[in-house]
Amino acid sequence: MSAFGKTGKVVLRCLAPFAVLLLAGCASLRDDGWRGEGAEPFDGARAACESEAAATPKAERGAAFEACMARRGWHRS
Repeated sequence: MSAFGKTGKVVLRCLAPFAVLLLAGCASLRDDGWRGEGAEPFDGARAACESEAAATPKAERGAAFEACMARRGWHRS
């Protein structure tokens, strides 16, 4: 006999899909190629990084934006 018993097995079976969804939320992949694990919300990070990059010379803005996003937990895949 299992340590969980019949009722415990049913509960585990019902909760397993929720556990999978919860874990899937820990690593997110956006359709525009950005990947974040434990990152701050994408829209907030993007807005802050756009402002920060706007203060750099135009030729360096792309690199500044990507570096800022990386500091906030987002990387291009």
